[in-house]
Amino acid sequence: MTTDTGGEGRIPVTPEEWRAYLTEYSDWYLSGLDEEKLKKLVKYKGVDERQVAERWLGYEPAGERELAETEERLGVRLPPSLRGFLKVSNGWGPVAGWIGGLLPCREIDWFHEVDDTFVDTAEEEVPETEEERAEHREFTAFLRRCLTVAYGEDAFLLDTGKVTADGEYEGYLLAVKYGDFEGPYPSFGALVLAGREEIAGLR
Repeated sequence: MTTDTGGEGRIPVTPEEWRAYLTEYSDWYLSGLDEEKLKKLVKYKGVDERQVAERWLGYEPAGERELAETEERLGVRLPPSLRGFLKVSNGWGPVAGWIGGLLPCREIDWFHEVDDTFVDTAEEEVPETEEERAEHREFTAFLRRCLTVAYGEDAFLLDTGKVTADGEYEGYLLAVKYGDFEGPYPSFGALVLAGREEIAGLR
């Protein structure tokens, strides 16, 4: 199912929708960089000169076997929009202001495994009232059930405990340094589009 974003267009879900979106996105992103920024992109962002020349910030697609192995390792099914994306590109370049890129199957993991410092620090807090303690328990449980699907200074999180009727997980953009969350977004696809809006705003 495709959902209207009301912003950059429609939220991509299927491989066909992702292929069209990512092709357009690559051209949009690269067209916004001057020569100096293109050199920095290649030097620091894990994007090579071939990707720049071909106007494609992605990689080879993931196959069903790799997707199944990832789901078995994590113990949860990947949501439709993330599966559709990975079937087009197993990983990706920059997608938000402080997101270096999207992770390939083998690196998608639980947030508390990737950034245990953030989660441990949150769990060590001792709220004063029972109401605050209840909110704190809910928050730390939320952190432990989130998948992280991107790398960089900020994080893209998918809450596996909040599943929509379409099988999507609610998404959040976390500014790790400040502990600020943006969201929830209705899906991984919506989170990617929100990242694009952040880049556009910074430009």
